[in-house]
Amino acid sequence: MLRSPQLLFRLSLALFVSLAASAEPLETLLDQAARSDEIAEDVRYLCDVVGARLPGTDAMRAAEEWAVQRFRDAGVDSAELEAFEIPLTWSEGDTRVEVLSPTLFAVQAVSTAWSPALRRLEAPVLDARNGSPYRIRQWGDEARGKILLVELDEAQTFQTLGIEQRDAIVAVREAASVGAAAVLFSSTRPNRLLYRHVHTVTAELDPIPTAVLAREDALRIQRLLRDGRDVEVRLRLPNRTRGPVEGRNVVARIEGAEKPEEVVLLGAHLDSWDLGTGCLDNAVNVGVALEAARSIAAGRRPKRTIEFVLFGAEEIGLLGSLDYVRAHRDRLDGYSAVLVHDMGIGPIRGYSVNGRSELKEPLREALAPLRGLGGVEPIDEAFFGSDHFDFLLEGVPALIAIQDTEHYAPSYHSAADAYDKVDERALRERARYAAGAVFALADAVERLGPRLTREEIARLLARTSLDDQLKFLGIWDAWQSGRRGRAPAP
Repeated sequence: MLRSPQLLFRLSLALFVSLAASAEPLETLLDQAARSDEIAEDVRYLCDVVGARLPGTDAMRAAEEWAVQRFRDAGVDSAELEAFEIPLTWSEGDTRVEVLSPTLFAVQAVSTAWSPALRRLEAPVLDARNGSPYRIRQWGDEARGKILLVELDEAQTFQTLGIEQRDAIVAVREAASVGAAAVLFSSTRPNRLLYRHVHTVTAELDPIPTAVLAREDALRIQRLLRDGRDVEVRLRLPNRTRGPVEGRNVVARIEGAEKPEEVVLLGAHLDSWDLGTGCLDNAVNVGVALEAARSIAAGRRPKRTIEFVLFGAEEIGLLGSLDYVRAHRDRLDGYSAVLVHDMGIGPIRGYSVNGRSELKEPLREALAPLRGLGGVEPIDEAFFGSDHFDFLLEGVPALIAIQDTEHYAPSYHSAADAYDKVDERALRERARYAAGAVFALADAVERLGPRLTREEIARLLARTSLDDQLKFLGIWDAWQSGRRGRAPAP
């Protein structure tokens, strides 16, 4: 029987509405994230308007308050600031490095983060060369009172950046042990690109003043020394410290529909270093968390509660996430998973399970619908590195997104970390993946995994060699004493 065009239209419309209503919530939120223009606007605002976000500064406080409002605008159930204490903050003064002899020239340089202040020093330079581990101690008394020039190998990948930071830490310790007056490092990036790292993860000053020199200037000084010429340098590092000061984590929540006491957390750090504007590290992942909140809040609630946390003071020792686990310790038994994003916006290879092989199969199953957006195969790699770590020490299933860092590494912690490095299409794709992952885990029938006991965590640390990392970084005693990580059972 023939039907009128109007009736056919009404039937088609009814069918479309029915199909849309029955669409999988995961597909709906992925589509929401794909069409969003707000994520790029958020990241541009954080990078270009707020700018660099050193802990304890006015810019960081402005970023915290902006982020709370953006979560509220996203439609979450609650968004608030949770305060914690930062024992010490640091900022650079008017750093000056000049070669006085055998010829006079200015050197482009920045103070290393958390270097003590140095009003004025004129001293000979000693070629400390390179190699790992450094053998600075072999210089003995000859190094006392001198400025040591340490050549670091050029870093081209995220892995070699990690080696650079490790070698710099060793050099500072050895230089202090022989009574050197200061250490100057050659930048590991060419074309006069400078950056800033810390040599401790406990918010403490270096034992001696340290600075990074433009690679071209450092190699010029090195050639003079290796040609047998005496080099004298004038060094001025009028850095400023103050403290204690208040830091704040930004915490937003979407309450679960069936198991609100169980939690899946999506986290990223809000603070940044100050030479650039902290876009790839880590404004992009702040944008990812905000977009995930928007997309999930617009649809059906998952079974479990989702928390979105922007941690403060990550760059100076994971202080925000450390305080978060301490403040919420009585709730951690209910945390099904913590997902942290902190490697820019390169393609995601998968989440690291940090040595917990029992999480692999349930994680693989939960992420299967995201296969077209990135890797879904769990990764075994376990490391210190980011805000997942104190959750790991508390026994909570702690995951970190492992990403392609080809475009992330060159600007890491440097003056080049600015919005022009951001690919907006990739930004939206990473937001889709993160939103899908956190929703899938929050809506799964079973939780990802249980909280480990202290004894199980201890075995995990030994099995993954994380115990060696804790010892190297100087926080092993805090773990052993129970001041950091899950306390022994009473």
